[in-house]
Amino acid sequence: MIHAMLEHLRPAALRRRHPIRVGRVRSFALALAIAAILPVVPVAASAGVPSPTGPAILALTGPTTPVAPFTHALTTALTRTLAEERAKNHLPGLQAVIRFPNGTVWMGHAGVASYRGPRAMGNLTLLDAGSITKTFVAALTLQLSTQGVLGLDDPLSRWIPGLPYDSGITIRELLDHTSGVDDAFNHTSLLDALDAHRRATWTAAQVLAYVRKPYFAPGHGWAYSNSNYILLGEVIERATGQSLASLLRQRFIAPLHLTHTFLQSEEPVVGSAADGYSYTSYTRWTVKDLSDGTAHLPFTSLGTSIGAAGAIVTSADDLARWALYLYRGKVLPPAQLAEMLDFGLTSEFHPRLPYGLGVQRRSLSGWGSWGHAGSLSGFRAAMRYFPDAGGASIVVMTNSDHVDPDVIVKALLDDIFAPRS
Repeated sequence: MIHAMLEHLRPAALRRRHPIRVGRVRSFALALAIAAILPVVPVAASAGVPSPTGPAILALTGPTTPVAPFTHALTTALTRTLAEERAKNHLPGLQAVIRFPNGTVWMGHAGVASYRGPRAMGNLTLLDAGSITKTFVAALTLQLSTQGVLGLDDPLSRWIPGLPYDSGITIRELLDHTSGVDDAFNHTSLLDALDAHRRATWTAAQVLAYVRKPYFAPGHGWAYSNSNYILLGEVIERATGQSLASLLRQRFIAPLHLTHTFLQSEEPVVGSAADGYSYTSYTRWTVKDLSDGTAHLPFTSLGTSIGAAGAIVTSADDLARWALYLYRGKVLPPAQLAEMLDFGLTSEFHPRLPYGLGVQRRSLSGWGSWGHAGSLSGFRAAMRYFPDAGGASIVVMTNSDHVDPDVIVKALLDDIFAPRS
């Protein structure tokens, strides 16, 4: 029913000509970790949808720590830390970038992008960003709200009537995970179906068919759910008549020159990408290559099904620059950025990390940060912006899913700044 409803409501230009049918489910549970980024030439906005009005500059308040220059000694220490973290955590490969607002940058990489060959990891190797995708979708939603295309307090039913969800769910509640909508990716039935036909292309409607009863009534709790952002992607496409990929490209990717960023669920990935790995033994440290021989990461069914919740493929440097643009006010007007960074609305529900509108707040070595983590089978990433640590943006991406990359973000941060008590 959901599939038919969404396909009927979707503008004709965006409908898939041949909906994929998922065949028999195999009883093999896919090891999927969803915790939960963009390149190109400007594209004109379609009629009826306003273009961005230009960057708004946000003046960050409070003292910041002066930026330490990347001396030879410091760059040597950072490179050594990256190599040590890779070896200690048994990672196939990883990328890391540290950027400051004044243009100061350090980039590092270690290990392999693929054991086939093997092929070395590079600074521009493409990796899966997982749920860091949500920062792009949230920024786009807020931008559209400032232009009157949609409203944060619009009910979901305004844009997709007839869905079997509480009619009171709002766009804002999808953004901050207070909707109560069940996470389809928590169910082994979906994971098994994805693994059974790894080269199949999935639609949002097919994924949402796996959503079960709600966790709670809208606005009465907090529960991280990828279904929220898959629904947001459908709302955005319905409200604008454009694909999510084209909107992200014309509004963010092209003007900000994020030349190694792609929404793999809707557009081709161009560039050299890493293979994703999951460990089959934590004693002998043997790994399984999850790739299916296509350009999708980690494989087609997962890379397309996760859609607006986690389908961005990118490089650490593109993400480091995205964090600076977003959290320093060059993407959203000050009022909307403040709304994104309001963690008070979910605080009564005590999320694991304070959560705003598509953004996490996390303290590492006593330094507060804004950003998001991402995890998809075979890949993990962390994007953190530290407003008081010189405005540093630190991103770590790995092609294995067993280690929290914030551990490595912290180690790099400690090389530059003394921990705060």
